[in-house]
Amino acid sequence: MIKTNSTHHIALSKALIQLETDMYQDGIWPNEEPSEQDLNNAMESAVPFAVDCLAFESWLAFIFIPKMRVLLTQEMPLPPMQIAPAAEIYLSSGHQRTLSQLQVIDNIANGDID
Repeated sequence: MIKTNSTHHIALSKALIQLETDMYQDGIWPNEEPSEQDLNNAMESAVPFAVDCLAFESWLAFIFIPKMRVLLTQEMPLPPMQIAPAAEIYLSSGHQRTLSQLQVIDNIANGDID
């Protein structure tokens, strides 16, 4: 895990805002929030990215982004991430903005920021 570092936290906070923007621009931000039961099932899922319970885009929008914001608010260490490779599987190549931004987020979480 990357130790708490304000530079990384600031970079991740900005990257999450950009991810939301990119998901909207790519047309993949979910139109509606999953039910509370679907979210609970996803939180308990043993399948990576809870794709057995939610679409990958819904996982990003309603689980990943909110959890990362809690982590940032609580100034917790950033866990290492490898989300971009999964995104390449679950999202089409037409969603390049989102795919690129997820790589940026992986890089920040793994300590590789410019």
